[in-house]
Amino acid sequence: MSEAKARGRSFRRGAIVVLGLFALGGAVLWGLFMAPRATSPPAPAAAGWGVPTRPIRVASFNVLHLQRGFDAVVNEVRAVNPDIVLLQEVDSRDVVGLARALGMQQYHHPNAYERSGNLDGPKATWGNVIFSKHPLFDAGPIPNPGSGSFAVWATSVVDGQKFVVANVHLSATWNASPAHEEQSREYRAKEIANLKAAWRERGSPPIVVAGDFNQIPFGNNYAAMTEHLNDALAGLGNNDMTFRADVLNTRIDYILLSPEWRATGGGVVESRASDHRLIWADVVSATASSATGPATTQTR
Repeated sequence: MSEAKARGRSFRRGAIVVLGLFALGGAVLWGLFMAPRATSPPAPAAAGWGVPTRPIRVASFNVLHLQRGFDAVVNEVRAVNPDIVLLQEVDSRDVVGLARALGMQQYHHPNAYERSGNLDGPKATWGNVIFSKHPLFDAGPIPNPGSGSFAVWATSVVDGQKFVVANVHLSATWNASPAHEEQSREYRAKEIANLKAAWRERGSPPIVVAGDFNQIPFGNNYAAMTEHLNDALAGLGNNDMTFRADVLNTRIDYILLSPEWRATGGGVVESRASDHRLIWADVVSATASSATGPATTQTR
């Protein structure tokens, strides 16, 4: 066989190998694309709906995309030492790093993060996340028919008792135009209604709802928020402002509890890490003995 023919045959073999590798790679990628996305595992069948006997500390914080520093946010959350933390305005690239920095990566699942389509459109790159020191199950978006996602929720299991934790970021009012104010108020009304409807469809289990509601503490929307859920910090006599921007200083962040819970303590943390303040509450069973501790409120 001539040297030229040998080179030609070798070239053809190489081309076939390369084409085969491309085909294999394409098949693998297509398989990954067509495969169903991983879902958050369901809660153990042995767990029943209820409130654990131990106190649970819940914190909520709109972190302003970490614009004032990753470490600043982490340090403020760590200082409160929550069992469950609900963060809003978290960019997708920061989720895993925050879970690790807060020591809550063990129970983090991708479905416990949901982009804020209601605020940033269908291509949103930031949203809401739930981190916890306790196992989380059934994580996913709260249904919002006809509009973008505004919230994520999950089932937490503590001491064999399961309850729902929901993290919300409702539609915002961006300017003082009367038409815009009315429209944003209507959007929030629909989101609150969809949250309540989804909760009822699950049988109205024990729930803790927290986040940035973009809603001042009066009016029809606040009444709807607190129709079946209790405003934890207001119940403690703490109506401190949670958001500050220029001359605007108002309360728009809340922790809401279903009747199975009561708050024994809570507060609003003065923050340099965001334009919002971190809020927190210690919550226990509504039927628990007062020996769990007196109701306390704190602003730092």
